[in-house]
Amino acid sequence: MPSNPTKKIGLIAGAGEIPIYFARKASLNGTRLVSIGFSDEIQSSLFPYSEKCYSFGIGQPSKILETLKKNDVEDLLILGKVDKSVIYKLQLPDLKFIKFLKNNISHEDKTLLLGMIEELEKEGVRVLSQKDFLSEIYPKKGVLTHRKPSPKELEDIKFGFPIAKKLADMEIGQTLVVKNKSVIAVEAFEGTDKAIQRGCELTQGNCVVIKVSRTNQDYRYDSPGIGPQTIKTLIAGGASVLALEAERVMAVEQEQVLRMADEAKVVVAFV
Repeated sequence: MPSNPTKKIGLIAGAGEIPIYFARKASLNGTRLVSIGFSDEIQSSLFPYSEKCYSFGIGQPSKILETLKKNDVEDLLILGKVDKSVIYKLQLPDLKFIKFLKNNISHEDKTLLLGMIEELEKEGVRVLSQKDFLSEIYPKKGVLTHRKPSPKELEDIKFGFPIAKKLADMEIGQTLVVKNKSVIAVEAFEGTDKAIQRGCELTQGNCVVIKVSRTNQDYRYDSPGIGPQTIKTLIAGGASVLALEAERVMAVEQEQVLRMADEAKVVVAFV
């Protein structure tokens, strides 16, 4: 957290557990938080921890910028996942967003968020690195659970990890499901949980799930992460191992994650 506990921080929040984790932490540290959620549901989850809280769609950058200026926000964090389906279901996008879309070949979430950061920084809003504020949830190398990977599971991790990195760098996805040195499922448009579900169905469980970062991950707007929901999905599908890239993938609510994993004898390892 910032050295000055009364500092005002802006938060633009997508879906998932990470924005809520940060907002709760900020509230406990006395940080004055101005939150903007990409949906009404996200706004509701952040409201208890925020001095001011708003809901705007990703297609309304003018309103977002106007709100940040009105609240004198100079430093900003962007946290959470932007559901790719939202990009194709935009309602009433503003003129700034329409102009931005026309000037960009790709409409991927990464491109849209980078464009948003560029617009924000032109207006004097500094977008901060997530790792600078949340370093405690990027674990170092090691097995965090009681159960260790078996030799066969280690082979699958070693097999799948470089493939996952290549796929991430190609902007395809950051999660891979492996069994018996075979790629079973790759995350793409559908997101992490559905990729895990599909992989577990195809393998009938006992598979290895690998999640990595891009080599040139931009931690100002995007950080791969896992939390209790990820573990629930693994347990429901019968997966046996979750292997994560050390110091580059977030793990939120770690005590709960490890308790759930230990009870189900699922390995959580940072490699």
